[in-house]
Amino acid sequence: MTIPAFFPTWVVQEDDLEVPERALLIYESDFLDLFESVGPQSLRHVQYLAPTESDPDRWQIRDIRKIWSATSADADQVDLLVLEDESGAQFTHYGMPTSFSIRHQIWPVN
Repeated sequence: MTIPAFFPTWVVQEDDLEVPERALLIYESDFLDLFESVGPQSLRHVQYLAPTESDPDRWQIRDIRKIWSATSADADQVDLLVLEDESGAQFTHYGMPTSFSIRHQIWPVN
């Protein structure tokens, strides 16, 4: 694998048990589809796997604490997700070098 990926964990209710499930998702659209199908309350943890900026052969796992729906500030106004890791750094999927306008927080649900 040579591109960044989402690694979400969510729970599925089976009788009286909460069973954790995981997926490795490359596309933002796949992550949003999963998010819609399981519901934001079921999503427990999101990690983001990406090559380090200093050495693309080395990978890092970033624990995500917040996700926002946003629009790029360029003329195209593309919809995108903005992620915030545990250190407070905000970034977009694939590290798209664009400024953005945050619309609303989608996870965690307050």
